[in-house]
Amino acid sequence: MPINKNPRDIVVPCTGGRHPVRLARGRRFWLAARCPVCRAPVDPNRTRRVLRWFTRLGRPASADWLHQVVWWGSLSFLLLTIVALGLLWGLSDRWWPATILLFGPRWVLLLPLSVLLPLALFTDRPLIPPLGLAGLIVIGPVMGFQIGWSLLSVERQDRDIQVVSFNTGGRSTLARSPATLVADWGADVTAFQECERRLRAAFRQLSEWHVDTRSGLCLVSRFEILEVTEMEREALESAGGSGVVVTYKLDVDGTPLYLTNLHLETPRAGFELIRAGQLRDGIPKVREKSFLRGIELRRARIWADGFDGPHIVLGDFNTPPESRLYRQAWAGWQNTFSLAGSGLGGTRLNGWIRVRIDHILANEEWKVIEAWVEEDVGSDHLPIVARLRRR
Repeated sequence: MPINKNPRDIVVPCTGGRHPVRLARGRRFWLAARCPVCRAPVDPNRTRRVLRWFTRLGRPASADWLHQVVWWGSLSFLLLTIVALGLLWGLSDRWWPATILLFGPRWVLLLPLSVLLPLALFTDRPLIPPLGLAGLIVIGPVMGFQIGWSLLSVERQDRDIQVVSFNTGGRSTLARSPATLVADWGADVTAFQECERRLRAAFRQLSEWHVDTRSGLCLVSRFEILEVTEMEREALESAGGSGVVVTYKLDVDGTPLYLTNLHLETPRAGFELIRAGQLRDGIPKVREKSFLRGIELRRARIWADGFDGPHIVLGDFNTPPESRLYRQAWAGWQNTFSLAGSGLGGTRLNGWIRVRIDHILANEEWKVIEAWVEEDVGSDHLPIVARLRRR
């Protein structure tokens, strides 16, 4: 049969080796094929067609300008995706542009896809799979989309504990009263950061709850608070840091449980200078804040490891889970949303930017059952919730 010279055509010989056969496209491309002349099978293992399909993607479908634009645009988008992935997971908190990507609106990387996909659909459909793969890379490891194992609700057991972490943003009032919030979240223990004076007073009025307030942190627990220990801050403050780490020993039906509430250094000051165009001051400030966050993350991990037994660490880490600093400091601890959450899980609200910087971590004594982000209740952060079960 005559062979079309379209570079997207897949031509393979029949098993007899006498006739070249052009395979169909679309769904029929994967069906078993036979030579129309001698009826011999064509590429029965489907390996040649796949290899040639890949090699055909190495150049535009034709010299037509639209084919050229779609092919080069698709190649550029794929390279952009790979570069963003390398920056985020390899250089974040080590190189300031990668750090900006870490805290910035990563969804903008999907904008080229909104143009390229329709063009590929109408002009060069073989480019759709690589474009889709690149899009999945952006949505997944770049943007942090999670598909946790708890897609269906799991029945709660008596030994389960539901914990909440919420940065109130220094608000004196929220959309609901403290008692209503704790009840609506179904919380056994709620840890607050940036806990303002009026909120602290309101928490102390809660009956049938055990409450501790100190250093801008609040804890509301249905379990008795046996002991409270705060990490020494003098060295951090002298270096310009602001991290606060407090550990509570709780009595859970006669068993001690350690829970650490923390609020670590923010890189916001450097980003605000860069956004204002003050690069000379902003870039060193971003580096400085990354250095301080690294110290605080490591110090907090060493502190948490000093308590034996079931332990939960939660709060405003001011660091996304993709950060090298976070991954190095907290390796071995379970990030509840990364394991059992669904979606992007952004907890910091900054206009059209949402970053997951609030975390609930658990040591190996716990099994993570569920994790999710609650609705906005009047802060610039969203509450994050996790249900844990003692192993």
